[in-house]
Amino acid sequence: MSTSATEEDEGRRYVETIREVVGKEPRVIPSRFAGMVDPQICRILLTELGLSEEETSHFLPEVLRRMGEDYRTMRKRIVLNSGVTGLLAILAMSPIHVTGALTGNLVAVADEKLKRASIRDYFMELYCADNYFDRTRLVEDAVRQCMSKYRLDAPQNVLIVGDTTRDVVAANAGHATPIGIAAGVCSFNQLEEAGAAHVYPNLEPTKALLEGLRV
Repeated sequence: MSTSATEEDEGRRYVETIREVVGKEPRVIPSRFAGMVDPQICRILLTELGLSEEETSHFLPEVLRRMGEDYRTMRKRIVLNSGVTGLLAILAMSPIHVTGALTGNLVAVADEKLKRASIRDYFMELYCADNYFDRTRLVEDAVRQCMSKYRLDAPQNVLIVGDTTRDVVAANAGHATPIGIAAGVCSFNQLEEAGAAHVYPNLEPTKALLEGLRV
């Protein structure tokens, strides 16, 4: 998804949900949280409102539940990054690839986004952050599940495609192969310095990108 085009909607879903549940309105700059996961972001925002640790723990489950419910009916603009649909169509035809979506969003939010963007059917696997406060743990568990389910010889056979340095760091922590896409808030150099195996300017299915994805 295009982070720049959907930044306003992303900020609004946190603000509106927390205001409904807690009665206070957080200040949200989505780019600040690039690569974080929804439960982690919500906990930070609740703490920054001045809530105690006990109050944060009390409100957080309801905030996450309400966010998943409200997002389905919330007014939103879903914009795909350049090249996404063409790349997914190519991957879908590959006999050696299984395409999954790994996201810091809650499953209800992620599923709605993918459906609204008309790309949900491309993904055989969906790894979401409902039970995670750290992206690294989410990625590590997803890699283990992929290795077991698809009988992979090595974690490097799981390719993690992401546009933030946190995506790259988490992929390396899980011993997967990180592919950086400099189409979001992080630059080519930032992704490369974070440890990406390859970095590309966007998701257009060029020969170079397809080679990097082992197509």
